[in-house]
Amino acid sequence: MKKITTGAVVIVALLLIGFKLSSNKSEMAETASLANKVSEQIPVEMLPATLQVYEGNVQALGSLEAITDLTMLSQTEGLVTKKYINKGEVVKKGDLLAMVENSSLKADYDAAKANYERLELDLARFENLAEKEAVTTRQLDEVKIAYTNAKSRLVATKKMYDESFIKATASGTINEDYFQEGANLAKQAKLYDIVDVSELKLSVKLTAENILRIKENDIVEISSDVYPGEKYLGTVSAIAVKADNSKKYEVEIKLKNSPTKPLRAGMFGKVKFSFKNNVEQLFISREALVGSVKNPQVYIVVDNKAHLASIEIGEILEDKMVVVQGLKEGDMVVINGQTNLKEGTTVYSLQKKSLMSHDIDTNINTSKVSK
Repeated sequence: MKKITTGAVVIVALLLIGFKLSSNKSEMAETASLANKVSEQIPVEMLPATLQVYEGNVQALGSLEAITDLTMLSQTEGLVTKKYINKGEVVKKGDLLAMVENSSLKADYDAAKANYERLELDLARFENLAEKEAVTTRQLDEVKIAYTNAKSRLVATKKMYDESFIKATASGTINEDYFQEGANLAKQAKLYDIVDVSELKLSVKLTAENILRIKENDIVEISSDVYPGEKYLGTVSAIAVKADNSKKYEVEIKLKNSPTKPLRAGMFGKVKFSFKNNVEQLFISREALVGSVKNPQVYIVVDNKAHLASIEIGEILEDKMVVVQGLKEGDMVVINGQTNLKEGTTVYSLQKKSLMSHDIDTNINTSKVSK
């Protein structure tokens, strides 16, 4: 009897262990199934596309250029006998910069001048005689031809002689020189780089929406990081009538340089455009952008599914951007987690950020954003 009781206990224990193992296995399978379902969903952060008032203050970034930036080329050839101006010096248009050996050119010019003056007297004398019919028409014509040839020769020799005196073709600073005194110059050889930064040009790009709000001679505010807090006034001098490949229009601004806080060519400048009319625009977070500015795309979420949408964008601001086409107000746009998405991926939302409305007074990146 005791043996039977012991055996029964063992059997019951084995049955309990088997039931527990079976129960655990079922729970594990259910947990794995749930994990598989969860793993099919991608966590993302989303923000809605929102309509916000466009306050009309837009800053555009560009590179400053000198009003004059040219390379002088030699119009003559020969030995440089004197060099008066070197790198770093300031010159005015017409200043004598250097001289080339010109004794033979001077001799040719003097001879041409003497011949011209002689024939000028002959022509006057023959015209007087022709009025009295003392010379034939043919004789008068021959003198006229000789006079014309002499005048042409005089002009040519004077030009060659004058070109031996190398003079500045523009005002500015000698940014570079390319020859030394005693060198032999060839025609079209580089002589000087002349740069004038007393006035500067700044070219920036605006979208179609904003290009229609400005006109030539508008006064704009310009600043540069090299002089924090310093403001310069510029004038819109030219507006492109054709957009570039990024659908933006170039605007050229001219400004007088400051004698106390001078800017230099190649520095970056920010232009602030202030528009009078407020405009409501559709905005999304800048983090939402997939791809480049040329082919912008974003993921929108509909019924927990991610869908890739092509859009057209306007201004790109510091933390958000204007959507011109492709979205509507309220569309939920993915701003974080896009790298794990593809068309139709099931997603679930993490805690949403907020796209706060504020004055649009930020830098429009026209040069650093991929185009």
